[in-house]
Amino acid sequence: MAKRKETRINKSLLVDISRNGFEQMGVTVNVSRRGMCIATTEIFRRRSRLQILIAAADDIYSVTGEVVWNLKSEFESGDNVPAGLGIKIKDAAPGYYKFIAAMKKNRQISIKKQFSC
Repeated sequence: MAKRKETRINKSLLVDISRNGFEQMGVTVNVSRRGMCIATTEIFRRRSRLQILIAAADDIYSVTGEVVWNLKSEFESGDNVPAGLGIKIKDAAPGYYKFIAAMKKNRQISIKKQFSC
């Protein structure tokens, strides 16, 4: 398996996923400048191009991404079967990149505080 070029940040953010008029809600599991993992109840096919709106505090960030992997657990529970999407970001609003950079910086500061003597 290929190693990621960028560290993912574990962060739960509400997302609205849309493709050709079909909309699906989900929650991010992790995010980075180049990709994200989204937990949802429905999957999209690999290589599907998606519009994703990410809600973070008082801001909404728009991202265009491509599904690189999908996973749907096989349970007998019916319609609300957990599913996941691996997304490669193709394009994002500049605010998204600033948001990721700020989260990385805050994460590094909190890690340094944890290990300071």
